[in-house]
Amino acid sequence: MIRLLLTTLTACLLLGGCTTPPKGAGAGRYAAVEIDGFSRPSVRLAISQVCEKRGYKQIAEVNDKLTFEKPGSTGQNVMWGGLDKGVWDRIEVSVTRMTEQDHFLVSLDAYRISNHGDSLLEDSTKAGFAVQSKYQELLEEVRKLLAPMGAAAPSTSGTGEK
Repeated sequence: MIRLLLTTLTACLLLGGCTTPPKGAGAGRYAAVEIDGFSRPSVRLAISQVCEKRGYKQIAEVNDKLTFEKPGSTGQNVMWGGLDKGVWDRIEVSVTRMTEQDHFLVSLDAYRISNHGDSLLEDSTKAGFAVQSKYQELLEEVRKLLAPMGAAAPSTSGTGEK
């Protein structure tokens, strides 16, 4: 009975935040921001710093996609997992060059992972759009982290980084 009540309450809270995917995110993306005037390594570093600050650990970096994960919250475990193994929160952040200059679209997909670490039973489920706002906030934090630095001035050395 208590589990049903908690599940219902959690569902109501999550569904209250439903919105459409952000402009520019592409089909099925949870969050996206455009970042202008920084090199790809600078953008990747900012992404890593923000994700680590929020408790994520980087598990992979392949081409232009960075993957991070962390154990799920108590609410996520009550809603989608078991208290024995729990669920994990995995995000994949893509950095896509939009123009010849340093103009990037940073987009994010989110997944719930059950049976984490089990090579046979690990299961990945795309998170619902009801939780999209927390991922949009994460990417906005990446943009804000870069903002005080200002856009890098054109450089003849080719890196454009300070």
